[in-house]
Amino acid sequence: MRVLLVGIGGAGCRIADTIHAFDQKSRALRCTDGIAFDSDADTLTGLRALPQNQAIYAQALDLHDDKTAPHAFPDDEVITRLQSLDPGDIDALFICCGLGGSMAGRAPSLIQRIREGMVEPVFGICTLPCSREGEEVAARAANQIDALLPVLDAMILFDNEIWYERMKDDHEPEHESSEIDLVLSRVRPAVPQPTVARGYAGINRMIATRVGLLLRAGEVSEKPGAEVGEVALDAGEIVNTLRGMGLAAIGYARDVVPPLQPDLIRRLRPAGHSVQGSHESASRIVTLGKRAVSQDMSVSCELARAEKALVLIAGPPHEMSMRGYMAIRHWIDRSIRGVEVRAGDYPVSGTRFVAVVVLLSGLTDIARVQELRSIRDRKITEQPLFPGQGE
Repeated sequence: MRVLLVGIGGAGCRIADTIHAFDQKSRALRCTDGIAFDSDADTLTGLRALPQNQAIYAQALDLHDDKTAPHAFPDDEVITRLQSLDPGDIDALFICCGLGGSMAGRAPSLIQRIREGMVEPVFGICTLPCSREGEEVAARAANQIDALLPVLDAMILFDNEIWYERMKDDHEPEHESSEIDLVLSRVRPAVPQPTVARGYAGINRMIATRVGLLLRAGEVSEKPGAEVGEVALDAGEIVNTLRGMGLAAIGYARDVVPPLQPDLIRRLRPAGHSVQGSHESASRIVTLGKRAVSQDMSVSCELARAEKALVLIAGPPHEMSMRGYMAIRHWIDRSIRGVEVRAGDYPVSGTRFVAVVVLLSGLTDIARVQELRSIRDRKITEQPLFPGQGE
């Protein structure tokens, strides 16, 4: 699936930058391009994967006070840059932003302008703020969710409240994460920038792993000898799982697989050993699928509240158990409230991991979203009716 990324604000720019870095790991496939848009020049100069000529600065109207003065937002320049990056085969645009931030408030009007000049669906990749950021940020995030939902085709949520605590204590980056860092070091050396908490950097890599794998699964490499899945997904299936479905979430779980034995050793093993290995592969897929849904969703949600679902298994070709694939697809098909479940496999030679990605869309009653709205509503009722009242 080929997409244009639009990073808005500090968090959104870093998310888009990390997704683009993940994409550049592949020598055979390129799925992303995009721009970064912010009113903070330090954020833009600190990006390491997106080209600097695709970073757009919102100039302060008062050049002597670029921190607190109003900024001019060059929407026309954003549209022009995006159109110049579209070679005609783009499947969708992904708007990346951190909800609760001031720049995310610019997203709805910018999306409407994008829709005037481009026909591709527009999806959101949005992070929810941590509770420690305060009630003002929570209330602003709730307002931004309600403003974005009508203009986006779907909004994929990642809850910082969950993932910050998990990532800040993760001193061993994921295999994918360390590769992203290597790509970044080749693309552009690190430049001095404000310290970013380990937790937030880990969240960005977590987002890139999930979104990047999903995008690659919808593409087939033209390189000779490239593996093709038995049930390949295409970009249209990913788009149709999301389009018009409101809130969405991505679950992901992976496991290390034992190395493949040489052909001679496998031929000498008894037949029962092969049957046992097949059973273990199927069981591993089922376990990973259930873990992705129950423990590793991007935002806490109920499977039964999903309208649509998409299941992807990825890993070495010999670990692509169709029995496990069908079992997990059947389980999700019976569990969601809707009737549309799409699924596919994505063989990746040379990897030590097998993974399952589960995309749920059309979600209702997400507890964290309801919590943000409740904070917003309570703050509204607590405001004095007249200036100075209660003082």
